[in-house]
Amino acid sequence: MIAVIVVGLVAMLAWTLFSARLSRWQVTGPVAMVLCGIALGFIMTDSIVTELDTELAERIVELILAVLLFIDATEVRGGYLGGQRGIVARLLGIALPVSLVLAVLVGLPLLGVSSIAIIVAIALVLIPVDFAPAAGFLRDRMVPSRLRSALSVESGYADAIRAPIFAFALVVVESPEKPHSLLELVEHALPDIGFAIVVGAGVGALTGLLGRIALHRGWVRSEGLRLAAVLIPLVTYACAVALHGNGFVAAFIAGITYRIMRLRGRGGGSHDGVEARETELRKELRAVEDIGALASLLMWFVFGTVVAIVFLLPPEWLWLLYGLLALTLLRSLPVQLSMLGSGLPFRERAALGFMGPRGTSTIVFGLLAFNAIETDDAIVVLYVMVVTVLGSVILHGLLGPFISRRILGRSAKAARGVPGP
Repeated sequence: MIAVIVVGLVAMLAWTLFSARLSRWQVTGPVAMVLCGIALGFIMTDSIVTELDTELAERIVELILAVLLFIDATEVRGGYLGGQRGIVARLLGIALPVSLVLAVLVGLPLLGVSSIAIIVAIALVLIPVDFAPAAGFLRDRMVPSRLRSALSVESGYADAIRAPIFAFALVVVESPEKPHSLLELVEHALPDIGFAIVVGAGVGALTGLLGRIALHRGWVRSEGLRLAAVLIPLVTYACAVALHGNGFVAAFIAGITYRIMRLRGRGGGSHDGVEARETELRKELRAVEDIGALASLLMWFVFGTVVAIVFLLPPEWLWLLYGLLALTLLRSLPVQLSMLGSGLPFRERAALGFMGPRGTSTIVFGLLAFNAIETDDAIVVLYVMVVTVLGSVILHGLLGPFISRRILGRSAKAARGVPGP
């Protein structure tokens, strides 16, 4: 494991030193780390499989995802739904459940696993979106702001929906002889989400308020607030898990609440005052964003080693087909269905359906499922996860900017800032 860590750190250092040059060739950080991980994976396959299947590995990847969710949340403008209540409600309330149901139905004939609970777990690993492979899309000013806000909120709240169902599915997998019911799922999910919301909102509000007061009264310097921003997602995650809540949801809620509380106060509600506080907040978050970027690169390196493991397996065409369907039709068709009657132009509906990348959260949940499933079905999880995420790196990471601009065209400028439905 030490050798894996050392090689990963060296690869990350090399990419950072040549990142500008490599980016001109569309070799982004995730792409570079995946390639390096693949190279190492072919050399150390057996030891990597052993190290992935440990509780320590689970805790590390969970903390990394909590930090990344917190960072994503601090980018959300317009409150807890990003000012796009209609689009977000359709994506999370219609498109996501329909996608999950379709993924389970399609998985029954294609995956060949031993129980439907494993298919449900696999569907929950693959379907929710994560913009790690295509982060530039959320910052592209050619993309209408309402789409960027809605997709950012969707990627964060999707974990609130999938996490308790995913955990329950793994409980069923681990104890198949015991009868389980929907009531048991509700009893498991409600406290899980409830404690996450309370902890996330509480920690975010308290730290945001204290940070604003401390800065105003001269009790803290900017470097102190930068360190606090690093600690907030870690503290939030730990508190939520200690109370048997969902740490991922708590970290995302904390990020939104922290942003809201930090941007209140001095400068009134004037545009200049808001922009000044926004600039101040972005400076405070630089440290946690840098740490998150490094942690994300590490996750992509680990994913590369998993890719090597899958490459050494014989081809399974049905599993490959399932991963590609999860990445494309099982996302785009439910999104189109959910947007019927929304008033969105066709180009924007097409962009919402196309932009369904899978990244670090899929990797994290995939590794959690791999560790929990003790039968040969664990290999199925790794296989379809690799197909889906690797396909997303190519489709959304390498080709995404070109394709999305072709879909949106010049209408993006006209649509920018138009209120959502």
